[in-house]
Amino acid sequence: MERVRLKNLINTLFIFMLLFFVSGCAYFSADTDYLPPPALPEAIKASYAHHKYQGDYKTKLLGKNNHYTLQQISFPSGHDTLQLQHQITIDYYALNSAEKVPIILVLPIFGGNNSISSIFARYFARHGFAAAIVHRQNKYKEIGYLTHPNQIMRQIILDHKQALDWIESRPELDSTRIGVFGVSMGGIKSALLSALDQRVSASVIALAGGDLAYILAHTDENKISNERKALLAKKNISVQELQQALSAAIECDPLNYGQYIDAGKTLMILAVFDRTVAFHKGVALQKKIGNPDTIYLLSGHYSAIIYLPYVKYQARKFLQRKLQ
Repeated sequence: MERVRLKNLINTLFIFMLLFFVSGCAYFSADTDYLPPPALPEAIKASYAHHKYQGDYKTKLLGKNNHYTLQQISFPSGHDTLQLQHQITIDYYALNSAEKVPIILVLPIFGGNNSISSIFARYFARHGFAAAIVHRQNKYKEIGYLTHPNQIMRQIILDHKQALDWIESRPELDSTRIGVFGVSMGGIKSALLSALDQRVSASVIALAGGDLAYILAHTDENKISNERKALLAKKNISVQELQQALSAAIECDPLNYGQYIDAGKTLMILAVFDRTVAFHKGVALQKKIGNPDTIYLLSGHYSAIIYLPYVKYQARKFLQRKLQ
């Protein structure tokens, strides 16, 4: 009997490896024996509590087609942990529908413009989801992710919670069916928001991981890498010493809260040769969440772009199963 099981296991692994190297990707379903996550402790809830914005939301029309109306929403943040007044800006893809619809909150990558986020937002909007891109705050980069990492990450979560408040204010949106989607830095933010706000009903976390101290100390992302080189030279410290200092400073980390994310409502996408957000740190977050549905791409962080059509399709199908 054991020999038969071993043979079946070897055959399964062989088939998987064959498919993986032929197609360049593989999809693993979540553990069938997964138990629901524990409730978020009250102390953590209190730490990330916020006051809902009560003012007016400014709306600007950006465009319209047969599927959606594109608007830009802006309002002042009601929270300022960085002592830096700022506006929250959202590109809203409002469906031309008479019924309440689910919405996907699309969280952008660290650098560049919102072109990648727009590709996904438009795609979701063409397939029955309203979509909202929450703009990055360039002011946070000026402050420095290596010098104020925890304050910046906390402020980002408070900003996104206020974006969820705005969703709840919209009568055409079904606030019981909110999904989040993010790639790279957007994936890290998606993981944090999924853990820290129960209004999120489904998550797609792509090319992301936990242990921000390690990621910031080792990533090859251009802006962080340049900031790191300057800081190491200025303080005359090693990468290891920087990582230790970051580890002591950062509490707002997906790895600290991953156990509160529902693996049954999560899809992870990891690139096995990722050096920007190290693959093994993605695996660490995957295990912390509880081994959700996971897609492995035979690529690096940036070369994963070749799988864009596949990722769009799989993300959409997963979100449809969970939200529609």
